Amino acid sequence: MTLPITLLPLLLALLPPTIAGPIFTTPTTAVPSTTPTSVPASNPSVSPDLMNQLQLAATSEDRFALLSQQGPADTWFKYDFTPDANPNPGGGKGLGGQGDLANRKTFPALINLGVAMSAGFMNPCGMNKPHIHPRASEFLTLVSGTNVHTGFILENGFTDQQSTTLSLYQGAILPQGSIHYEFNDNCEPAVFVAAFSNEDPGLSTIGKNFFNLDPDIVDADLGFPDVLDGTNFAQFEQAIPKSFALGAKSCLDRCGIKY
Repeated sequence: MTLPITLLPLLLALLPPTIAGPIFTTPTTAVPSTTPTSVPASNPSVSPDLMNQLQLAATSEDRFALLSQQGPADTWFKYDFTPDANPNPGGGKGLGGQGDLANRKTFPALINLGVAMSAGFMNPCGMNKPHIHPRASEFLTLVSGTNVHTGFILENGFTDQQSTTLSLYQGAILPQGSIHYEFNDNCEPAVFVAAFSNEDPGLSTIGKNFFNLDPDIVDADLGFPDVLDGTNFAQFEQAIPKSFALGAKSCLDRCGIKY
């Protein structure tokens, strides 16, 4: 009896392996694992004792000599911005990406040089939330990706947002103390590098830190809103006092002041 061709693979699969033999050849190339691997940090840790010695060094020559005694230049005079090398990045980390900051604390070769630098790795639609650098101006350049928006507001006398849209290798300036942000308005990742005019630029995230204030003070500063959602931002903004504002409700009630 002749079996239909379509039944042959099924019959062979039912036979013992010693009779049927392998039907498919086992691939000789290993399939890459999708399990994340742990990459040790390549930037050295700086002990408090070493940091004190560097800061107390009488001259730059003494400081650099001390650093050179710690090990090879590739370790102490080079900084690795690779995300895996910075598990606790100074620029923060979240769903939108992370910012790796080289400042005087994480990269002591910068002590007394007056400069710092960060690398921002932005996921698709990722945003570096509005923030300020209290001690440095920033010059940011896009090195991977496109259509990244930046914006800054300088101060009370100049509150018009200054906005830019960056393409590859274009840069934007973000003045010291200004509220600013970066937004990757794109479905692909983007990377920027940013130079700072201070070895300790500092970072204060506006929304997070503002709401860490006393709740009564926050409520008063926002004009005592009943509801805030995505539909009434414009109306809500108009209710925010421009400058000195009425304070906590408990004080207003006690003093008989209407609000």
